[in-house]
Amino acid sequence: MKKRKAFVIGLATAIVAVGAIYVGQALHYSSAQVFFKDTEIAGVNVGGSTASQAATKLKSALKNQQLTLKDGSETVSTFKTQQVNLKVTSQTALKQLIAKQNIWSWPVHVTTATADSIELNASNENQQSVQALAKEISTKANKTRTAPTDATFTYHDGEYVTTKAHTGNQLDAAKVAKSITLAIEKGNTTVDVSQDYLKPDVTTKSAAFKAAEKKAENITKQTYTYKLSGHKITIPAATLASWLTFKNGKLTTKTDLVKEYLTKLSSKYGTINKTRTFKSTKRGTVKVKAGLYGWSIKVKSETPTLSKLVLAGKGMDRTPTIQGSGYHNSGTDIGNSYVEVDKQNQHMWVYKNGKVVVSTDIVTGLPTTAHHTPTGVWVIWSKQRNTTLRGKNDNGSNYASKVKYWMPIDDTGVGIHDSPWQPEYGGTWYKKHGSHGCVNTPPSKIKSVYENVSVGTPVIVF
Repeated sequence: MKKRKAFVIGLATAIVAVGAIYVGQALHYSSAQVFFKDTEIAGVNVGGSTASQAATKLKSALKNQQLTLKDGSETVSTFKTQQVNLKVTSQTALKQLIAKQNIWSWPVHVTTATADSIELNASNENQQSVQALAKEISTKANKTRTAPTDATFTYHDGEYVTTKAHTGNQLDAAKVAKSITLAIEKGNTTVDVSQDYLKPDVTTKSAAFKAAEKKAENITKQTYTYKLSGHKITIPAATLASWLTFKNGKLTTKTDLVKEYLTKLSSKYGTINKTRTFKSTKRGTVKVKAGLYGWSIKVKSETPTLSKLVLAGKGMDRTPTIQGSGYHNSGTDIGNSYVEVDKQNQHMWVYKNGKVVVSTDIVTGLPTTAHHTPTGVWVIWSKQRNTTLRGKNDNGSNYASKVKYWMPIDDTGVGIHDSPWQPEYGGTWYKKHGSHGCVNTPPSKIKSVYENVSVGTPVIVF
């Protein structure tokens, strides 16, 4: 019995001793504020070190540490940790890490270090520096790498054909920054970026992509028609489809292609800048080059309008926005109300609804380069009463001619007006006594001309 009692007492004494050691060691870690044995931070052993001592070790170890970015067997780049201005040597951060240690679990750390590594994202300064470096490396590397491609669909033989997205091998700077951070935290000298590729924004599985494809299919089944100067033009389904694209998560149009289509349409059917075949009063059919008269599609404003109508997916039947003069729904151009100026015969006719309402001899410009009356299909773009026409004579002096009726027809100052200073009209008088380019009209006829034309009336000069 005495032996058993002695054993119990001895065991109790041993337990108390061990407990004392356990408590004592725990209190040591608490008071000394050091890292547990064999603790590693960023690959550097800081076991038994205070925050200050650990900071010194880390600063020394990381100062010239070189890291290599690898994509498989390819070396993408190398850099030293000092290039990213790391803040892992912050004593404040190290003290916080020590404080997080569970002092009562110190026996676990006798053979194994389990303290957490300092996370670089705890410092904005670290992240900004790492991200800047990652961006620099990625930008340089991506110049020779393949970019990712989004999923697309194209219209072919009456249906849409889908092309899957492809990743490529360009680097995603944000992912590279995370890989660099992780490598430094673990003390690795190799940064694996083989999984850090940019991903396509759109895949065939994207809900938005599927919805856009369905909408595009519906659009090409609708009828989009322009009524244009007596013509009816239906936009082909393939043309509509070529305008559609998936961008920023939604279906939209390629405005450059829409604009190109409208420009070609305007060129084909518009009359601006086109030579006309004109049936004259005395000289039969003549060709007259373009002047100001004519119309075209106002492409700038019609482009967004057409794009919006296409994306609405409800079809269209409209006349595009027109600019210029002489547009007729019937497809006619000059029409049957116009002014005809025949320079060869020195005569002018005013036609109204197909009938001659004024017929008069005139005096056109001197047949010289400086003062000839310009040939072309022009337009009366203004009407004024009792105004003064000003200009320069050949000798450089200024002139001012008062007229009762003034109807400008081009963009150089040429127009139709009364000319009481002319003693005669018609014949060959203009060859030596012609105007500075205007159509001089007898005072007895000008009032009738003025009253029978309106702004927009074509004036054919040939």
